[in-house]
Formats: sequence, C-alpha cells, structure tokens
Amino acid sequence: MKRRNFLKAAAFAGLAVVTPWSLNSRRAKAAEGYDGLFFINVSAGGGWDPTSFCDPKGRANEEAVDPINMYMTGDIGTAGAINYAPVAGNQAFFDKYHSQLLVINGVDTETNNHDAGTRTVFSGKLGEGHPSFGALVAAELAPEKPMAFISNGGYDYTAERVALTRIGSNVDTFRRVAFPNRADPNNENDLYHALGGFERIQAYQKERIQALQQRQGLPRIQKSMNALFTSRAADNELARLNEHLPQPLTDSNNPIVRQAEVALAAYKAGLAVSANFSLGGFDTHGNHDDNHYPRLQTLFEGVDFIMQEAERQGVADKVVVYMGSDFGRTPWYNDGNGKDHWSITSVMLMGAGIKGGRVIGATDAEFKARTVNPSTLALDDSGIRINSSHIHKALRKLAGIEGGEVEKYYPLGGVEDLNLFG
Repeated sequence: MKRRNFLKAAAFAGLAVVTPWSLNSRRAKAAEGYDGLFFINVSAGGGWDPTSFCDPKGRANEEAVDPINMYMTGDIGTAGAINYAPVAGNQAFFDKYHSQLLVINGVDTETNNHDAGTRTVFSGKLGEGHPSFGALVAAELAPEKPMAFISNGGYDYTAERVALTRIGSNVDTFRRVAFPNRADPNNENDLYHALGGFERIQAYQKERIQALQQRQGLPRIQKSMNALFTSRAADNELARLNEHLPQPLTDSNNPIVRQAEVALAAYKAGLAVSANFSLGGFDTHGNHDDNHYPRLQTLFEGVDFIMQEAERQGVADKVVVYMGSDFGRTPWYNDGNGKDHWSITSVMLMGAGIKGGRVIGATDAEFKARTVNPSTLALDDSGIRINSSHIHKALRKLAGIEGGEVEKYYPLGGVEDLNLFG
C-alpha cells in the first residue's frame, strides 16, 4: 500500500498514525513536559472506618451498650475545625495537616460491594465502564506522556483511554527502559554498543517499522505498529526520570513510600499527570480495633511522606491528594469484635485548589448520613445527600477537564454542582 493510501485508510479507521512530521509534534510536546496539577489518589482498600479517625463516635461511659467504638466521647481530639478519634497516630496527623485538610463526612456510596464501592469513590459512577479519575485526567491533559497515569493498585480502570504504568519497589525496571543500551542501567559507561552504532540501530528500527506500517492493511495491527513506532522513535523521555529519583531511594516498610518517590520524580520530570496509591487491610470483619488502627497509622504516615517528598521535590504547590475507600464500616461490632460493610463513608482532600481547615457534611449518632443545603453546604434536613458524583464533579472542575474531548463521553449525570473546594 502506498503511503498516501495508507494514511487515508488509517484516518478513516480513526487511528492516530505516527509519521515523521507528526513525530516532530510529539517530540515538541515531550520537550515541554507536563507541568499542570499532579493528582494523587490514595485508596484504603477494603473499606475504612471514618468513626476511627475523621468522624469520631465515642461511648459516653464504660456501661454503654453496643457502642460504636470503645474509646470515650470525652477523649475525642480536636485540631482546628476537625474532630478526630483518639486512636493510632491520628493526633500527629491531624495536628500537622488540619489546616490543609478538607474532610467530607456522610458520603453515601450507595453500595456495600467492594468492587462497586471502589469504582464509585474513585470514578464518580456506580455503574461499570467509567475510567478512574486518575485515568480520565491523564487522558485529557497529557496522554502522550510515557507515565501519564501511574498506579500500584486501587480502582485504575482506563477504558483504554490512556496507558497505565505499574510501579513497584524495583526502579531498575524503569532505568533499563530509559537506558536500553546500558548493560548496567546505573552505569553510563557500561554499554552494549558504542554510541554511534546504537544510533544506527535505532535508525534502522524506525525505517523498518515505518515500512511495515505502509504494507499493513489491518487496523488492529496498524494500531499496534503505531504504538511500537511511537515508543521507539520518540525521544527517550524516561531518561529524565532518573535525574529526579532520590539516590538512594528511602528504605521503608511502608508500601506507599517507594511508589510515592517514583511517582513524584516522574511528575517532576514532566512525565506524569496522576498516580494511584493503595494500601489494603481495612476489611476488618474480625478484631476491628487491633487490625484497623495500625493500618490507619500506616496510611497516614504514607500520606505524610507524600507531602514531605512533594515539598522536597519543590512541587508541593502543584499536588492534589484525594483519600478514600470502598465504603465505611458498621456502627457496631459483630460477634468477632469486627465491623462489617456500611455504605456511608468519608473522604479527605488536601493540596492545590483545596481550601483546607474545613469539614463538610456529617452523620448522626447512628452513623447515618445527614443532608446538606446544596447552596450553602450547611446541614439541612431538607437538603441533599453528598455522594461520589458530587465530589468528582468538583474534581473535574478543579482539573479543568469538564467538557473535554474524553470527559464528555463519561458524564456524571444531572448531579448538583456543589462548591466543595472553596
């Protein structure tokens, strides 16, 4: 097939074909680097218990029957406008970040199912088929970046709108991709080929793939070749990641720490738009207090590290952190001293564009959601329940992606426009 006919066929099929001249445009974008807001989604996998941190419910005395929690009401702590449960590391976290935190209590997930819960909390929609917010914002703002959407778990469905980058504790994987001609990715002098020879190999690869593209008539194969050509022909952006990774990486048992270092280095290098971090262990159907409290402390220590590392990288004013979970937990203990699934939960946000030091929404003494006035956000018995769609409408507005080329395919419906972020 001649080049002109190939391009016409590809355009008819809706394919984005990389050509020498379109490649120049990609290179220009790559050289600029992404420098908008960086969105971090932190998932407490399994269903966290807001009454154990930001929506505390204590017992009045030792004789209280079927208490929601075992700690005393009089021991509940306060940091600014935020009340917190007197357990685990809550005091240290809320004392440090209360002025930056926005707490939204009484959020109705409308489900007790793990999959549906994580989907609605991190996409804004209960039904299947909607990409996570991390994927959506990356697809709108910089889908061409090699690490546009980074994830180590949680709800990270992309709907094939953007490539997903999985990250683990071994960053040598990225270094090997970034420096394919190095036998040792950490040694710039340990090469497989002399520089001149390696450049000729790359040139031959580009020519061969382009020739194969022109001869191929099947759209699916054309699309795969396009992706391969893009990955080989584009400037090696991943090499910039290595410039911003801490040397050495922090040695920590907290699984959020290493992923945070890689993700924030990728953002600093202009390669990433969003990232998912996930910490499991919150589905505490047995021995709730003994199991849940340590996981909360690990989670908040991880978030603390995220903020510290963002400050060290000089990007703290560009980072938005969204913390949520599948749903909440029952306002009572079961026979195994555990707590079961409960559709009412809380979320917390902090960072750029988020007015902190505030609590929106509430629950009653039985941990049932109270309604708010949609205009003032004050508690109002004639108001509305806050759900995940309200929060994601505000997130999309903050990101500036409402009505975008990708966002318009995933509407949130006729949800009220609440001024949540101030």
